[in-house]
Amino acid sequence: MDKYWKYVRAENTVKERVLGRDHYWHFNAELTEQAETYLVRIVMEKGGQHDFHRHPEMNEILYVLKGTAEQWVEDEVRMMGPGDSVYIAPNVVHGTFNAGDGDLEFLAILAPSSGWKEGTIDVSGELPYSEYRGKSS
Repeated sequence: MDKYWKYVRAENTVKERVLGRDHYWHFNAELTEQAETYLVRIVMEKGGQHDFHRHPEMNEILYVLKGTAEQWVEDEVRMMGPGDSVYIAPNVVHGTFNAGDGDLEFLAILAPSSGWKEGTIDVSGELPYSEYRGKSS
């Protein structure tokens, strides 16, 4: 493989608004030649969420930059703050909810890029996930 690298300045990220969240794309297969890893910074407003879902063919790492995340992985919930991270294997159900008084800001790193076509599958309306947030954390 040829050597390849690419720098991206913050002001050159591609901004996308998705269900009340701002996604700032640094790297993905559409923006970056040879990209096998996606990197997106997400800003979620107070009360925002990325409800229960799974990525059938991609693993994901979440890294909190600012705020407080109520992070669910399957039936386990943890409160995460700046500097905290979680690795999530492909096809594992998870959800991220802003549990703080201000914005939640975090990085999502997903790979491999070939798994993107399988998408993100929303399972928030399915049992048992539709009942999890009623549990005490």
